[in-house]
Amino acid sequence: MSSYVLCIFEGQKAEPNITDNLCHHLLDEDTKTILKVSFGCNIYKLYQEVVKDEYFDTYELLVEQLSNRPNLSENDKAVLEIDDPDNISDIYLFFDYDCHCSNADDEKLQVMLDTFNDPQERGLMCISYPMVEAIRHQKDSTFSEELHSTKNLTNYKKWINQNQDLDKSYHNWGAYTFDTWRSITHCHLARSNYLVNDSLTLPVLQIEQDSIFEKQLEKHISNNEVAVISAFPLMLFDYYGNELYQLFDR
Repeated sequence: MSSYVLCIFEGQKAEPNITDNLCHHLLDEDTKTILKVSFGCNIYKLYQEVVKDEYFDTYELLVEQLSNRPNLSENDKAVLEIDDPDNISDIYLFFDYDCHCSNADDEKLQVMLDTFNDPQERGLMCISYPMVEAIRHQKDSTFSEELHSTKNLTNYKKWINQNQDLDKSYHNWGAYTFDTWRSITHCHLARSNYLVNDSLTLPVLQIEQDSIFEKQLEKHISNNEVAVISAFPLMLFDYYGNELYQLFDR
């Protein structure tokens, strides 16, 4: 029987569309079924739901959320039709840092990272800094640190679209190729390694989400900026480990 990898997203369009393309090139396996579902709110709203019950179950929380949804998508229905939740092997949650939101709180984010720290348990929280559009924030395939101000993030998507220094081949995630994913993954893993370990190279060991947040706080957030990092490469590195590099070398 196939096991399930459950991908839970903040948004209803961007993240599922990115993952559809990612599954086409990398995550399509015979032994596991990738299920995609939107929670439909930001991480700070999710925090309010999580703290109500310290013994919560992630899948049950998701089912409760879906049961209150008037119009279910095919992805929603597939999640509800899981016959045995014990067959869920991995859970990944994709959320944005979103420090510009009115309910943003770094202490709450730390609680979420502590709570969702294992994909085989309650799930692994994967944060995009500053938000999902970070995956498009790339000038070329060269490893480089990219910083962005957090003072006016409501215009980040517009800034991404209009910035002439960015490579437009990364803008349409529906058109990403295997080579595009290789470039994005390598660049963002190198950025993460530079942030945490001061080495602008591909990491050999896993880079934990709480370590990334700790270094963001230490080096950048106090200066009203963040190191731009997408959650998707970090999810891939957690899922495949160092075999990810072998997959990209095939």
